[in-house]
Amino acid sequence: MDYDAIIIGCGNNGLVAAFYLAKAGLRVLGLERNSKVGGACSTDELIPGFHFSTCAHSFVLFHPKILHDMRLDDYGLHVFNRDPERFQPFSSGKHLLFSKDLDRTLDSIGRISRHDAASYPEWNKFWADAGEMLAPYLLTPPPTFGEFARAFEGTARADLFNKLVTGTARGIVNEFFESDEMKATTVSTYDSGSTDAPGALLYWAFHASVSKQLAAIGKVGYPRGGMGAVATALRESAEAAGAEFRTNAGVTRTIIHEDQAVGVELEDGSQISARVVLSNADPRKTFLKLVGSDNLEPDFITRVRRLHADAGYMKLHCAAGSLPDWTALPGEGPLPHHYAQAAIGSGPDVLDDAWAAARTGRLPDENPLAVVCPSLYDTDSAPDGKYAVSVWVEFVPIRPHGKSWDEFRDEATASIVSQIERFAPNFGQTIERSYLHTPQDIEAMAGITDGSMHHIDMTPDQMLALRPLRECSAYRTPVAGLYLCGSGAHPGGGVSGMPGHNAAAAVIQDLQ
Repeated sequence: MDYDAIIIGCGNNGLVAAFYLAKAGLRVLGLERNSKVGGACSTDELIPGFHFSTCAHSFVLFHPKILHDMRLDDYGLHVFNRDPERFQPFSSGKHLLFSKDLDRTLDSIGRISRHDAASYPEWNKFWADAGEMLAPYLLTPPPTFGEFARAFEGTARADLFNKLVTGTARGIVNEFFESDEMKATTVSTYDSGSTDAPGALLYWAFHASVSKQLAAIGKVGYPRGGMGAVATALRESAEAAGAEFRTNAGVTRTIIHEDQAVGVELEDGSQISARVVLSNADPRKTFLKLVGSDNLEPDFITRVRRLHADAGYMKLHCAAGSLPDWTALPGEGPLPHHYAQAAIGSGPDVLDDAWAAARTGRLPDENPLAVVCPSLYDTDSAPDGKYAVSVWVEFVPIRPHGKSWDEFRDEATASIVSQIERFAPNFGQTIERSYLHTPQDIEAMAGITDGSMHHIDMTPDQMLALRPLRECSAYRTPVAGLYLCGSGAHPGGGVSGMPGHNAAAAVIQDLQ
């Protein structure tokens, strides 16, 4: 055998898996089809002089244990902590500003609702408790829902478990807050889409579990050098442990011999053998393309085809000559609120309407948008006196009805800019050049089917021991020697490193 383990795809999870396998003394080769490692964890000069975190844009989910094990600080990782954390302007002229100082945050909320200011600490406690419930399962093979439920049956957290599994986003914000402003600021559905669909709260708890741990060590925010700097640090750490990487080395198929994965074939026709193969590709690409239906049972293939990734996201990257002048808090600054993530167009009804439109292939009339300016922290990412501004957009159609994304770009860009101008009238004038990164672009850049940022949706039917399917939930697959290590495996998507860590543990256990 050429290697003990081959890893297909060197996104963050592939790099983490390579580190742990190499640290265990295995001969490891990571193969990446692009010219650099990182996948969706990338920094690119999309506009001359302006560097953007093209897909993932902030460091909020990476597990602290992996950060410590890989000594990422020693390999140059520096994270600017975002503060204030969130700015929410409203068309009424009101605004909310959330900072790391709780008293300042409560003062901002209290200007809108004393009731909601009193409820906010309880809201934080609710999510802290929910995060603690999930924390023990993040770096282990996932439990079934039954096992998860039994862990809290008869305990003080039984009701909280039930709420996480059956509750809805609309229901939870209505339970804690009375003002439309706080409901708009706190509501989110992620991949669940509708605010009345159960499941979003389970993802919130996953997010809260990790972000709280990162915040405790001061590592929530924007990396110096963008998210691509995270990938660079991960690669250098894995190489120091003994892993080898090849870029411009796309894999076309996994070689199967007597129902066992024994290596891979590259785009140039060459073959490399290994005792095991780990796929950091999404589950649909892994099984339908890299393995192929001839090597799998028909029923399994049918269920792979039914995996869903309906939640579409995109980003508008802008080279700006000045900052947004928000009507609710005037001034081009930079002022404190410019350092925050500015959220506009949110609220239960906006989310529901955007989801319904996107699911039918239409561009929503109004999207929930998040406007960030990492170059205020990482000043090298834009020329002096200029700003690199990015807008996170949810929800958008995976495939627009009746046209391609290339035909849809100008319309979509104009729609996003127009929405922001309702709150910051100068926004369009600040933009010198822009680049719209669509689901189609994410698929082309990172090789992810349908451009799904989480590989498949993080909804209850595709979480815990159901992620991605029950046969693969412990990272092993129906093909002996083939493992899943990407975001389509437990605990899910985001730049977290956790699926890579867990898959490596399964391989090490099997090869010992």
